[in-house]
Amino acid sequence: MKLIACLAVITIHVRFPDPFGQYVKAIARFAVPFFFAVSGRYLLSGVYTTGGIRSRAFRSLKKTIGITVIVYTVYLLYSVLYHVLVGAKLSEVFAGRFNPGSIKRFLIFNTGTVIYDDSYVFDHMWYLFAWIYVLVVIIAAAPVLRKCYKPVMAVLLLALHIFTWMQDFKIVRVFGITLTTPYVLRSWFFTGIPYVLLGVLWGDIVEGLKKDKTTEDYNRIVNLWKIPGICFLSTGILSSCFETFIIGEKEIFIGSFFIVMGILLLSESLSEKGGLLSEMGREASSYIYFYHVLILAILNLGVIRGVFPPVPGIVKPVVLMILSIIIFYGLPKLYRSVINVKKG
Repeated sequence: MKLIACLAVITIHVRFPDPFGQYVKAIARFAVPFFFAVSGRYLLSGVYTTGGIRSRAFRSLKKTIGITVIVYTVYLLYSVLYHVLVGAKLSEVFAGRFNPGSIKRFLIFNTGTVIYDDSYVFDHMWYLFAWIYVLVVIIAAAPVLRKCYKPVMAVLLLALHIFTWMQDFKIVRVFGITLTTPYVLRSWFFTGIPYVLLGVLWGDIVEGLKKDKTTEDYNRIVNLWKIPGICFLSTGILSSCFETFIIGEKEIFIGSFFIVMGILLLSESLSEKGGLLSEMGREASSYIYFYHVLILAILNLGVIRGVFPPVPGIVKPVVLMILSIIIFYGLPKLYRSVINVKKG
C-alpha cells in the first residue's frame, strides 16, 4: 500500500489530462493522510507509559531528522546546480527563498520557498517536517496522550473536513491567513496530528483484539473486516470524485478519510503473502516519495534544453512511475545480485 500511495502522489504532481486527471488526482489525495495514519499505527503499538511513548517517538524523531537532512540537502544542491546552469545569481535565488515571509510560512505550515523553488516547484518535503512536528507534540504531550488523544483526533478531523468545504469563504482565517490558502489545512496541525492519532487508535484496537482473543478468534474477526474495508474504499473513491466535482480541487477530501479507513481494515484482514509489490514497497516506496520530484525536475530540464524528447501528458505520469521504480528498486536489486554473484 505504501508503494501504491507513493505512485498515487506522482499523479498529483504530474497529472493525467483532464477530466480524467482531475478525478485521479482527487482520489490520490488519500496518500499523505495514509502515510500519517500508517506511521501512527505502528508508532505507539503496545506502548502506554509516558516513558515508553517518549522513547518510541524520540527514536522515530531521530531517524526522521536524519532522513530530512539528507533529502533537503540533495534538493538544495540540485537547486544550486540548476541556477548555476541557467545563469541565475545565487544571491538573488537565496534571497527569494529565505526571507521573513517564507520562513514564517515554513515554521507555521511547513511549506514555502524554504523547501522548494523554481528548480523543482513542488513542496512535497512538507510531509517530513510535519511528521517531525507531530513527533515533537507527541513527546511533549506523552503524560496525557493516552487520556485525551481520541477527542483531539475527532475534533481535528472534523475541523479539517468542515474547513475544507468552507475554503472558499475568505472570512475564516487562521494565523491571519485565509482558509482559501491551500496549505493551511494541509499542515502538521490539521492533517498530521489527527491522522497520526487515527493510526494510534487503530493500533490500539488491533492490539487489544490480539491480547483479548485467541489467534483463531482474532483471525475470524479480522476476516470479517474485508467487506466493510471494501465498502469504505469504494465510498472513499466515489466521494473524492464527487467532492472535486462539487467544490473543485482541494488538498484533502472526506473521501480520503474513507479510503484510509478502508486500507486500515483491509490491511489487517488480508494475509501477508509478500510478493513483488510488497518487496517493492519495502525497498523503494520511501525513495520514490522523496525523490520522484527530483527525477521530474531533471526530466523537465532535459526536455527544455533539448536533451530529452517531450513526453506526452497522457503517459508522463506512467513514465515517471516506471523511471522511479527502475531507479529505486530495479537498479539496486540488480546491483545487489551482481555483488552476491561476485561474493559467491
